[in-house]
Amino acid sequence: MHSNAPHIILIDGRSGVGKTSLSTVLAAKLGATVLHLDDVYPGWGGLAEGRDVVIDGVLRNIANGRPGRVSGWDWQKGVPGREITVTPADVVVIEGCGISTAEARQLADVVMWVDCPDSERRERLRRRDGTVFSAHQEEWDEQVIKHIADNDPIGTATVTVIT
Repeated sequence: MHSNAPHIILIDGRSGVGKTSLSTVLAAKLGATVLHLDDVYPGWGGLAEGRDVVIDGVLRNIANGRPGRVSGWDWQKGVPGREITVTPADVVVIEGCGISTAEARQLADVVMWVDCPDSERRERLRRRDGTVFSAHQEEWDEQVIKHIADNDPIGTATVTVIT
């Protein structure tokens, strides 16, 4: 990394554990710029694809002190959305299911795994998303399970947060 590169924090965890809430707190306390993978995943089957375009288009650039760019996703229309530009800041937080891969971890300063009891997580999802998530839960959870098996984000986290 170059000396003008920001401090990069990755926040990974299953849906509903509090990643977005944690990133909001960090943004407020640290003045961090935040990118939410939920704004990028190309639909319910796009965990790996969304993560990979963020690593390629944002994380690599930010780690080298350059702006990152990625196409967002319009969830209402089910099509690519507006371009998202992430400008370097003192602290940049990238949060979302699947972000902690070996490549991403090499570019980051801190890698967090966020977790909570499964019953609490499911209740949060129900309150937050109603039936929207439940209709896609199995497809999404399979991708998260694969990510955990392939990338070991739990065992490689530098910080674990239980919410």
